[in-house]
Amino acid sequence: MTGLPPPQAPRKLFREPAHTSAVQCMACGGPITLKGFGNTRRVSCPHCGSTLEPDQSGALRLLQQAQRQRRQSALALHARGEFEGVMWEIVGIIWREARVEGVAYPWQEFLLFNPYKGFRWLVFQMTDGHWMFGGALDGAPRAEAGVFSHRSVSFRRKAYRHFQSAPAHVTYVEGELTWQAQVSDQAMAHDYVAPPEGVSIEQAETDEGAELAFTGMRHVEAKQVWQAFKMPGTPPRTSGVGMLAPNPHRARAKWYWLSLAVLLLLWAGASVLYVAGRPESTVFERRDVPIGESISEEIELLEPGRSGTVELSFGAGPLDNGWAYADVLLVDVAKEEALAFGAEVDNWNGVADGESYNEGTNPTSVTMGNVDGGKYRLQISTQVDPNTPTPPQSFSVKIRQDVVLWRYVLLSLLVILVGPFLNLALGAFFEGRRWQNSDYANTGD
Repeated sequence: MTGLPPPQAPRKLFREPAHTSAVQCMACGGPITLKGFGNTRRVSCPHCGSTLEPDQSGALRLLQQAQRQRRQSALALHARGEFEGVMWEIVGIIWREARVEGVAYPWQEFLLFNPYKGFRWLVFQMTDGHWMFGGALDGAPRAEAGVFSHRSVSFRRKAYRHFQSAPAHVTYVEGELTWQAQVSDQAMAHDYVAPPEGVSIEQAETDEGAELAFTGMRHVEAKQVWQAFKMPGTPPRTSGVGMLAPNPHRARAKWYWLSLAVLLLLWAGASVLYVAGRPESTVFERRDVPIGESISEEIELLEPGRSGTVELSFGAGPLDNGWAYADVLLVDVAKEEALAFGAEVDNWNGVADGESYNEGTNPTSVTMGNVDGGKYRLQISTQVDPNTPTPPQSFSVKIRQDVVLWRYVLLSLLVILVGPFLNLALGAFFEGRRWQNSDYANTGD
């Protein structure tokens, strides 16, 4: 057969897989594998700590030779962990610290890299064990004035309060970085918070002038970090309240206030029904009964087969620097059972330390609940203070039934209010602990 083309090899649908080659440290000869490709600006040898810089060909050239002891970071260089469904690799580690009144506050920064998502930061606060995750902002925060009592910035319509400012010193570098960083570098760090999110603004002085870096961060739980990197054991313990730690009480506040609104409506309805169902009425009243005279009368309380509240009001006068007491006995005629109680009135007045005073309770009232309805024999006898300069001349007494016990109405309201306001107080206490670590610790914020 003629005219047919010669057979050809099948065409490959994909390119050959990419291969990476390790470069060597110019100081110690240790192998270094670059992960950040063209974004890498500075490399710190993980073996000896020498500072190197990649040239256009990808080879490394030595900038500063060093021989330092390698530090054990919370996470290892080149460890991989998954956050937000993305796999990240630690390509660089920086240890930094801020000194406040002679005390060092160190933290570790882990530069994460994903070839499709770019770079992110994972920050470990060594002083309290809290973690933060974030990356460079795609714009600059705007300074605000008058939003809060402290300085603030806003980004994407969200306000962040100034938390602290301090010079941050680099004390250790390992792996690759996207900027020219080395030990002893210093930048002024300004942290702004809107927990669980925050904004960090760093200002570094260079030969070309001031350089600003804007980073957005959010709080992550230590357990989440340990699970993401599949670390053995448990993460370092946390203490105190982290700068971006979410306030659990504020997270529940919406539920509490919604519950309060519903319970207040129910309370108002129940209170109206309760008051309306208590038709107060006076069943016995005597005025100007001479002191020393006893009362013994038969009265009828409530209705047979029903129980309710009974209130006795007692007063004596004129009462001057003394007391009067009434012994009250209610004897159920049918059951021959007695209810005994007492009521005391007093008055005290005079001058003390150049100031006059007048105090006491006259008249007074006593309330009894769950009194069974029926006929009772009422017996009242009185006593007076034998030392009073002006003994009372008479007393009055009044008995009412089905009285409203306002203490129960108010007590139920107090129970309803306890939850939301306790949560509010706990939330304020939580914030107070957070701000004790800030530049405003002495302001009680």
